[in-house]
Amino acid sequence: MALFSVSHKHQEQGAKSRQEERYGLPNLIILGAMKCATTSLHYYLGLHPEIFMSREKELNFFVREGNWNKGIEWYKSNFAAKARIRGESSPNYANYPFSRGVPERIYSCVPEAKLIYIVRDPISRIISHYMHQYAVERENRKLSEALANLDDNPYVCRSKYFMQLQQYLEFFPPSNILIVTQEELYSHRQRTLKEVFRFLEVDDSFHCRDFFSIRHKSSGKRRRNNAGSSMFRMF
Repeated sequence: MALFSVSHKHQEQGAKSRQEERYGLPNLIILGAMKCATTSLHYYLGLHPEIFMSREKELNFFVREGNWNKGIEWYKSNFAAKARIRGESSPNYANYPFSRGVPERIYSCVPEAKLIYIVRDPISRIISHYMHQYAVERENRKLSEALANLDDNPYVCRSKYFMQLQQYLEFFPPSNILIVTQEELYSHRQRTLKEVFRFLEVDDSFHCRDFFSIRHKSSGKRRRNNAGSSMFRMF
């Protein structure tokens, strides 16, 4: 009985220690997808008085080649510890197979986190992704050339939404994952945000006039007339 008590006490201490380590870490992560209104959703959620969204949107902490090596204390420093909901948004978290091990790292640090995956028409997403890459001078090929090899294609893989979700379902229950579409967010904003607020268990009656603005992440240097140039270069 004494041995059991000691063992039980150590278990309690271990659980308490892990709980203390996780204090201040996010309990909400927007996974992506890239070019699917993650910037807008991040902004809208940050307007809610019960939600704190990281000031730097894309922390990329759980991407090994991103900021993983900066350590957990660096990650914590990006959040208001006392906020009921603390969140960040990194589209590179849904970039399998190019970024592997992300769901496992998230689960190892914040196993009870709620995940939001925002998607859009997959073909539209591919074209938007290509146009973005061309605009910021990371892509020089025509679209037909960029998509010539579909096996493990970086444009196509980010639009394979079920494949991306499968990686997370190995660690997180479906009840911890909410799928939102860009189309619904823009067409029925208040209704969609109410659904998100309910998922996060915060006041779903909250409304703000800034919900009706659309946000885009700044990409720095862009090619002149990039949209037109990209369209002409598709084929």
